[in-house]
Amino acid sequence: MNNKYKLIIALSLIVVFALGVAVGVLVDRNYQKKIKPKPAQRQEPFPTMEVLKKELQLTDEQEAQIRDIFKRSEERFEVFRKEVHGRLKELRDQLKTEMDRVLTPEQQKKMQELMERYMRQQRRDAPPRREDKPQDEKEQNLKKKGE
Repeated sequence: MNNKYKLIIALSLIVVFALGVAVGVLVDRNYQKKIKPKPAQRQEPFPTMEVLKKELQLTDEQEAQIRDIFKRSEERFEVFRKEVHGRLKELRDQLKTEMDRVLTPEQQKKMQELMERYMRQQRRDAPPRREDKPQDEKEQNLKKKGE
């Protein structure tokens, strides 16, 4: 009889321990999902026209002039972005060429796969960039700035 009680107590402890582990795992998974940081929303680098108009109490004439300035600046930024993007591509290509001279063909293939995997991960985790926005969304944002 004494062994029977010991067995029941041992089994009870094992069951309680297993339930504790299972509950802990479930709670941890749910808790981690809730506190997982969300990708940061891209904050505008400059206050919107609405904010400027309200905060600075712009006249209609000032607002129109500032809208023109925004439009011209956006065009200049786009030209600059394309220049920088092209130059960065040149530098990346040069880096790859120099590394390919050192790596074996098999290593080059693995390196290419590694870089592709890395780039996919970066795109998935990164907040949307301005140039990734659909064209009509860009136009809507320009219109908002222009209003």
